[in-house]
Amino acid sequence: MKNICFPMMAMLAFSVGTIHATHAKEGKQLNFMNEQLSEQLLNQTIALSEPNLVKSQAELLRKHYDALVLSGFTKSEALQIIIAMASVDKH
Repeated sequence: MKNICFPMMAMLAFSVGTIHATHAKEGKQLNFMNEQLSEQLLNQTIALSEPNLVKSQAELLRKHYDALVLSGFTKSEALQIIIAMASVDKH
């Protein structure tokens, strides 16, 4: 019984060590990915906050609104459509 028990314990210890090393490696990869994603989101926010871009987006929404009103939508309907369009852009 002792002859079988020792190899089984060695295999179990090796398996636990391998699993721990795998989880540690995955954790490092996730941390790296989280850091990269955070940096990407920060850069995107900075880029989208560019004053000229913000102004251009506002002008475009205003043009859409005016076009909707000219097409026969009420001001209220046009505003609701513009709000929905702006909400979709953020998600």
